[in-house]
Amino acid sequence: MKKKIALALDLGGTNIRLAAIGEDGNVYSRSRSATPTGSSSIEIVDQIVKLADECRREVPEDSEIFAIAAAVPATINEEAGILTKLPNLPALEGVQLRDILTQRLHIPAILENDANAAAYGENWLGASRGVDDSICITLGTGVGGGLIINGQPFRGKDGTAGELGHVCVEPQGVPCGCGGRGCIEQYASATAIVRMAREAGMDVNSSLDVYMAASEGNVNADRVFRKMGSYLGIGIASLINVLNPEMVVLGGGVSAAWDRFIGTVADEIAIRSFREPATRAKIVRAELGDDAGILGAARSAFANEKKVAHHAEVV
Repeated sequence: MKKKIALALDLGGTNIRLAAIGEDGNVYSRSRSATPTGSSSIEIVDQIVKLADECRREVPEDSEIFAIAAAVPATINEEAGILTKLPNLPALEGVQLRDILTQRLHIPAILENDANAAAYGENWLGASRGVDDSICITLGTGVGGGLIINGQPFRGKDGTAGELGHVCVEPQGVPCGCGGRGCIEQYASATAIVRMAREAGMDVNSSLDVYMAASEGNVNADRVFRKMGSYLGIGIASLINVLNPEMVVLGGGVSAAWDRFIGTVADEIAIRSFREPATRAKIVRAELGDDAGILGAARSAFANEKKVAHHAEVV
């Protein structure tokens, strides 16, 4: 009997990454390229197909690629396989990517929000493996989130569950790209850290600059991370009260500054959460790095094998 392998796609505004992954999480092959910029959806799909063909050529002969799963930075209409809300990939707005990939690659396709995929990956092989109920928060250019409930991603009725970056932590706060004000994303993302540092009079170009300054004893930089940790802690405390998770996983590039903000996060949780759930919920760093999303996409393919096969039959 042939080994089953899934093609897993991590589709970002900067890079496209693909891997062939087995049921045990073993990565058999990888391919990667820059995302075509200012391009049409056809050019992006053509590049995905090219990378998929590269991965296919390197899988063992005793294996079978049964599906492709794509982690995408978008809201997904699961019924129609359509992508919406893609500020970094506007060419794919309204595109039926699931059906297009099925037709072009001749294998079933499934779509997963990238933050949900990261949460699923960490739950499969990373920091929250073996944990039934967890929250994964990705601190990057923005703030993303994924919920794992009873061991499964929770997507909500419209596929928008887990938009943790847009939990309001300051009602009259900084305007957010979502149309609201005072969202976690405006205080705990890399972009927010740079903004707050500049507001404090610092000449910085990246969150790493702020971190290095804080590590060297810069008082303003240290205050920025304390402020960031305070708002992040307020948001996490609310999530703990509502969802009572076993674990909260923090990933993304900003999590590398863990030592600068985690103490303030813990202080806010202790003050604002109910004691028992706050004590239960472990706050940990993600373990899988850039592979979280691609592994989560593969996991989604294996977990939904019957569903993806059904979609392929009707395309």
